[in-house]
Formats: sequence, structure tokens, C-alpha cells
Amino acid sequence: MSSIKPQLLKIGPISGMHYSCGTKPKGILIYAIGAPVVPDSGQLSDAKFILEKKIDLFVPDYMGFGRSDGQFTPLNCIKTLLFLYDAVTGGCVGINSYDDMKLKLKYKQVLFVGKSLGGAYVPLLPKFNHKIQKLAIFYPAVDQKSQGKVAGEESNAKFIQSMKKDGYYHLYRGILNKTWLKHLENQDGLSPMDNIKYLSNARLFIAHGKLDKCIHYSKSVIYYKKILEIFPNKKDQFSLKLYSAGDHSPSTTNLAIRDCLMYFNL
Repeated sequence: MSSIKPQLLKIGPISGMHYSCGTKPKGILIYAIGAPVVPDSGQLSDAKFILEKKIDLFVPDYMGFGRSDGQFTPLNCIKTLLFLYDAVTGGCVGINSYDDMKLKLKYKQVLFVGKSLGGAYVPLLPKFNHKIQKLAIFYPAVDQKSQGKVAGEESNAKFIQSMKKDGYYHLYRGILNKTWLKHLENQDGLSPMDNIKYLSNARLFIAHGKLDKCIHYSKSVIYYKKILEIFPNKKDQFSLKLYSAGDHSPSTTNLAIRDCLMYFNL
């Protein structure tokens, strides 16, 4: 892993942890995390596998979450990723106010990875920007309305309950608004299942552990099969990898990130 310590950078309204590979990078991986969690502090376990491939990493706080500005809404989660794509491809400055320093950032290659809740938004990016084509999702929430229908799986009610009773709503400013209830019922047009047609020119790597009790792996299987039904002549653009001993944790993502980078020849 790079000897350069990860640092908190502010890029416009978005705060996040920037990990440098320590040399001229081949590109940057923007990692959309799940929820509910605390903001990344530079300890992402997948980071070492990314940096070893000479790729920089940025783990943002979504708009309205943690250290970023704004309100936490489903659309703002998507806007966070879209904003960062434009920023890092066009050239931007990341500001570390604590250490009073600025870092110029510009990359030609951008790979988006989303895990869990983040996996609900990464597949939607081509809908809003067709230039975004390299996507990966790990144990993704691709059909939130069906959450809890498999025995032992986390339900939407449990998700909201944790936000409310465990105090996460302080970090996710706006999570208790009705906007989220509508979103979790797939009523706002922002479900990956309803937006597959926008993946026509994208490459998508899907990974899921068969022991996942939070989001059952069958959801990814259904999503993958639906993609192939819509794009029967583009099977080479999509990949599904299942891990027999993987669950909803780094036991899956540590393997998935390596397979993902291999899939994209990075």
C-alpha cells in the first residue's frame, strides 16, 4: 500500500478521503459506500488492492451525509457522483483546510464502484451522463422495494429504524423525509431495475456473496439476467461474480475489488 497517508479533501461541496498510489496514477476509482455507516476515515480495507494497481482512490461523503454540504436525498447521492466525474476529468482542486494545502486533481480514466446502498446509484450514472461507462457494484441494493422478502434479509423498515433510533439521522441529513420512503418503494424512477436500458454502452461488473444476509445474492442474479434479456447481443459488457463464502462485508469486497480491476484490465 502507498506510504502516502490518505487525507480529507473538499472538492466543491463534496468532502471525502483521497488515497494516493504514490506515483503517476493510471486513473481514479470513486467508491460509493453503503449505509448506515460513519464517513470513511482512511481505513477502507479495499484500498490497498486499488493502490497496488497504481490507481488513486476517492471515497466521498454523499451530499447531505457526514462532512459534505447539502441535504441527503436519493438524487443528491447520484449528483455527488456526477459532480465528481466532471470535476476529476475536467481538472479540479481538492482542499485540505486542516493542513492548509491544496491538491490538483485530473484523471482520464474513472471507475465507479458502489457497494450496498452505493450500488443502487452507480448503475444509474449513464442515465445522466453517457460518458460514464466503467461501473462496478458489490452486494448492491438494486431492487429496494423487495428488501426483506427473503428470510433474514434487512427490510426497509429496519433500515429506517436504525437511522432513527441509532442516531444516524444526524449524519444523513434528510433521511427521515418522505422522499426516502417513496424511494425505497421504487416510486421515484430511480431503481436500477427500471433503468437498465441506459447501460447500453456501459461495462458493468456485479459481485455478491452467497452468505449475504443483508441483501440476498438472488437480487443480483435477477438483475444480471434482466440485463442480458434486454441486451442479448452485449453479454461481454456485463459480468456477475458470486462468492460462495462471501457475506455483506470485506470478505466479499476484498475479493471483488481484485476481480473487478482484472475485469477492467487495470
